[in-house]
Amino acid sequence: MRSLRSWFEKAFPHEESQQPRAERRPVPGLEAIHWTGSSPGLDIVRNISATGMYLVTRERWPEGEVNPVRLVYPELADDSPDHQVTLQTKAVRWGEDGMGLTFILPECMDLWLWKTDDLIKPEDILSEFRLARSLAFLRRICPSATQELKLLFREGLSNIRVANAIGITHRAEAMLAAERDFDRLRAPQNVVMRVVQEGSWAEDGITQQLWAGILATACTLMGDDESNLPYIDLLAELATIDGRLFTTACTKSQKIFANSGAVSAHPVICTTQDLMQIAGAHDLMKIDRNIFQLANLGLLEPRVKSKYFNFEQDANLTPTALGLELFARCQGHRGAPHDYYAAQGATPASAESPQPPSPAADH
Repeated sequence: MRSLRSWFEKAFPHEESQQPRAERRPVPGLEAIHWTGSSPGLDIVRNISATGMYLVTRERWPEGEVNPVRLVYPELADDSPDHQVTLQTKAVRWGEDGMGLTFILPECMDLWLWKTDDLIKPEDILSEFRLARSLAFLRRICPSATQELKLLFREGLSNIRVANAIGITHRAEAMLAAERDFDRLRAPQNVVMRVVQEGSWAEDGITQQLWAGILATACTLMGDDESNLPYIDLLAELATIDGRLFTTACTKSQKIFANSGAVSAHPVICTTQDLMQIAGAHDLMKIDRNIFQLANLGLLEPRVKSKYFNFEQDANLTPTALGLELFARCQGHRGAPHDYYAAQGATPASAESPQPPSPAADH
């Protein structure tokens, strides 16, 4: 009789056996913020799984009601978007001291919350949600790279580089969300992999934003646009201070159009105090090398420089046409630079472009 029952259960499994309940565990210190109901505020997460959580709260949302919830913990000091996890949740049941919520996650989001039997910390939960969301986004825009990306994020990159790559992908996702047919946009595999591999070295938000724009503008309906590869070569050469100087040069400079529609910039001259503030550093010799690097890459105009560095000498941060073109791409603009800067309020067309300072070779 037992063997017959066993055969029957294998041949006609119950629905519960087909979809086993995701493992739930308590995570001491994990809390959730919600903004709805009669007592919006901070509540304790009793337990959590890859599909939902139980919230200890006086609230009782109607079954099926959907509300956003942000996961936090007491030691979470950084409230920047890069370190936040906000989830759409749906009420599915009530308990004596709270309610059960199920997560409404992006398609293809694969959570791996329990990597060990040891105690899981709240920061580990938030990190996994951010990582899984990034992988889901990258999988959507480039399905062919799914396995390679999983291996890279789970094993190939250091924790710091994973966090940097997550910052880039979240920014790119936000940029694409404002576009028509954003869920149908795709990117070439070689572009996606290079953005993750090389962009993951960018530790500051400014440079990550540049990488995010390159990833976003690589996404098209056809999914075969590789025109950003030369821009990736340039971005891969930029360190943190380079990114800050370059971004300032492109945002602060006054743009002007030639009759042909080409965009250039009036000279941008900065004092040493300006440079230190922009770079977030006080080592003027290092900043000077960063400026030379940007000029050498063709992103800033060549500068006039004496043989010996003069700390009283002002610096030229005038972006080149190539620099302005790259920056427009990094802001999510796929068209001509003229159109981007015209929308930003560039100077009306003139007969001639401004002449850059005369280049002089360094000795």
